[in-house]
Order: sequence, then structure tokens, then C-alpha cells
Amino acid sequence: MSEYKKLQIIKHALQHYIKRPNATEKELLEEKRLLDKVTMDVESLQEKYGIRRNDRA
Repeated sequence: MSEYKKLQIIKHALQHYIKRPNATEKELLEEKRLLDKVTMDVESLQEKYGIRRNDRA
């Protein structure tokens, strides 16, 4: 499995996980920071490998 695909899975999992009802503000802040970093990594790989948004894995 490619690094890009792994990061996409992590990104989508975090997007879903952040919506859970019992998360504390501290947890949400940490998870949103991680989501931002993963999103930047995904975008970097998209640019590096010329992956268009509709070609995503």
C-alpha cells in the first residue's frame, strides 16, 4: 500500500473520529492539529506525484 493511500485512510478516519460526541476540547484540538498535518502531507504527495483530486485513491 502506498504512503499516499495510507495517509488518505488516516485523514478520512480522523475526519470521522473528530465528530464523536464525547470528545474533550483538548482531544479535539490535538486531533484537528493532526488532521491538518496529515492533510498537508496528502496535498504534498498529490503535488509531488501529479495526483489530481478526482484521481484520489
